[in-house]
Amino acid sequence: MQFRDTLLNMAITCVLVLIIVLVAVLLKESRPRPVQALPVAVAQLPPGQTNAGTGNAPLPPFKIFPKARLIESRANEADTLRIKVSDTEEEHIFVLYFVDAADTSLTHPQRVQDQARYFGVSSQRVIEEGQRAAQYVTQLLKTHPFTVMTRWEEVPGLSRYYALILVEIGPGKQVYLADLLVQQGFARVAGVTSSLPADARSINDYALELQALRRRAQESKVGIWASSKL
Repeated sequence: MQFRDTLLNMAITCVLVLIIVLVAVLLKESRPRPVQALPVAVAQLPPGQTNAGTGNAPLPPFKIFPKARLIESRANEADTLRIKVSDTEEEHIFVLYFVDAADTSLTHPQRVQDQARYFGVSSQRVIEEGQRAAQYVTQLLKTHPFTVMTRWEEVPGLSRYYALILVEIGPGKQVYLADLLVQQGFARVAGVTSSLPADARSINDYALELQALRRRAQESKVGIWASSKL
């Protein structure tokens, strides 16, 4: 009798443990998964700067150029711009952090195809909207003051540097050019990310805000989204 009671108690205990484990698994699955931050590429040092004594290059501080000037070029795209940041600096080509704007030609056919799949349009449509986007940015930066913020992080394999660009769209009101491109339906949220100087938002928070702008542009069918089949 005692042996049977022992077996019964063991069976009850096993059932209780199983129930607890199942409840724990269900609770874990029901929790919302945290949004993953976008990967941040490792910055490379500016030309001429060395990193003696360490194996990894430190991230250089941002340099702020509030009186930058756009240099019009046939090679300019909405997210890749030739700019003279000051009277004492040479012209440089800057690529925007956080966004990938529609290309203006088939120079990089694989990227154009990727953009076409992302936006749900043809490659020809990507190029047409890329040209419109480039014209939009040219007009914007020729008529509005803008600030370039860069730490001379090099685009791998190219003589170009990543940057953030702040455009003054009204008295005391500045907005990132990346925001405007996504908002206008000219770009997707992609590419290399960066911290934001003098901005309390984290990389992840800012990326989520860009995604929200992208959703609104898609829902409103603006820019390239007007032709999208998605």
